[in-house]
Order: sequence, then C-alpha cells, then structure tokens
Amino acid sequence: MITYKPLSELPIRDASELWNQSFEGYIVNASMPLERFIARIGNDGLSLEESLACYVDGAAAGIVMNSFREYDGVKLARNSGTAIAPDFRGKGLGKSMMEKNSELYEKQGVHRAYLEAISTNTAAIRLYQSVGYVIIDRLLIMSNEQSLEELNVQNAASTYTLVRGQAAEVASAAFYLPGEVWQTDASNIRDGECVFVYKEEKLAGYGLFKRVFDAAGSLTAITLFRCEAAPGHPDAKGVLKRAVLEIMQPGHACKRSAFNIRASHKELVEVLTELGFNAGMEQVLMVREYNVE
Repeated sequence: MITYKPLSELPIRDASELWNQSFEGYIVNASMPLERFIARIGNDGLSLEESLACYVDGAAAGIVMNSFREYDGVKLARNSGTAIAPDFRGKGLGKSMMEKNSELYEKQGVHRAYLEAISTNTAAIRLYQSVGYVIIDRLLIMSNEQSLEELNVQNAASTYTLVRGQAAEVASAAFYLPGEVWQTDASNIRDGECVFVYKEEKLAGYGLFKRVFDAAGSLTAITLFRCEAAPGHPDAKGVLKRAVLEIMQPGHACKRSAFNIRASHKELVEVLTELGFNAGMEQVLMVREYNVE
C-alpha cells in the first residue's frame, strides 16, 4: 500500500535521511549532511508542508520536495527533487509520486510547474513527460579553470559604463524575467552580486553572479548565473562579453563556472565558449501548465 505524508510531519533528521536514502546511487551525488539540508530549505525556499514523504507498506520509499513563488498573480511551483530509495525503484512508484504531487499543485492553485532533469536520465524524463511535462530548453553547466587573458578586456571595453550592485537589484531591469530557471533567480542567490552595463546612460544589459572567498580573503570561485542584453540591442554580444569579463575578473587564479545557462541563449553560450568555457553536465528544463479557474 502506497501512502504519503507532508515532509513537515517528519523530524528534520528523518527528512534529511530520507533525502539521502532516496538519492542513493543516483547519477549525481545529491546526498548532503543535515546542516546543509537545513540550509537548503531556507536558501531554495522549500516548503516542507507541501513536500511529500512516500511510504510503501509503512516503509520510507521516496521523497518529493517543492518550492512555490508568485509573480504578477501567477503562482509557480518547482519540483526541487524527486527520488526513490533503491529497494523501491523499477516498480512504478515514480508515477504514483508524480501524480500525487500534481494533486498537491492543483490544491495549491499552481498555474505553472517547473523541474530540471539531467539530460542523460532518460527514464526520469519519460516519467515527467507521462504526467504532462514538456521540455522547453536545455541548461548548461560550464566551467573554465584557466586564467582569462587581459586582451579580452581591452577588446570589449569600448564605451560601455559598468555599475556593480547586489543581486536583488537586477529585478529593477525591465527585461529581467524571473521564474523559469529557478536556481538562477536573484532571490535564490544568497550573497550574490550583479553588474549593470550602460550605454550613454541607458541600460544595455546585466549580469548576475556570486563570488566565493577563503578564510584569508582570497578569491576562490566565481559563478555566473545570468547575463542578459536589452532586447533588440544592436551590440548584444558585445554587451554580454563586457559583463562576463567584468564578472570573471581576468588575471585572477580561481575556479570559474556558469550555472544553468539556457542553451537557447546562443549569444551568451558563444561568448562563454570563446572565453574558454566548456559545458560539462547538462539538464533539461521542463514545464507543465495547469488550468486554474
């Protein structure tokens, strides 16, 4: 018998253990210690009350974690992790879990639901498609651990003016669109930063990123989350390159990455590729629309 209960009814340690148990042997190691699990709940805006623990004949068998946001009256949901414990895989449990989660979304009045899946995980993608999700894009995780050449800065400098700010400030850009790629929303990036690119006092683009420093204050990593040029800008690629180079701090030795970059954003992918970034893991971005009366 398959039963469910809200994840909020479990002691937090049990919820953490269920997460790790359910992701055991997964394509990517998603296990995490209790402290990180707790931090993720806050950082990703996870709702334990609206997340699910799945049981088969009383034994813990799987987990579904959800996040919710609302923009301009449209309620969005993100499936932030669905997994089944090894002993219960291959038995059709995934379909039951996704259908139960869909019922939960409908009760919550969700208009649109998103999720990401590793592109090589064809079984999971087929499962999500079977309950109404469709692929709308690919998400690239790119990296470059080499030192960028200062020449690139000189080539891209031109007449653009740069202004740095905090991540939340990008929401002021008229062309900033939140919601779809959940983990790269400004509201999701703790201690994030942004850079605005201006041309003759008019906003031409922005970049959203985060820097990490060690205990001695040395820069160890930079991650780019978003980079956009104003729609229709005649030098969109130049704007993107200027923002990326400002963000990536050429000449510094550190780890550089770009997270969940939409493959459809071809100009940005080209800029990153030309600067030596290579795509590693790839995910598919999927969406399901709900009819809300």
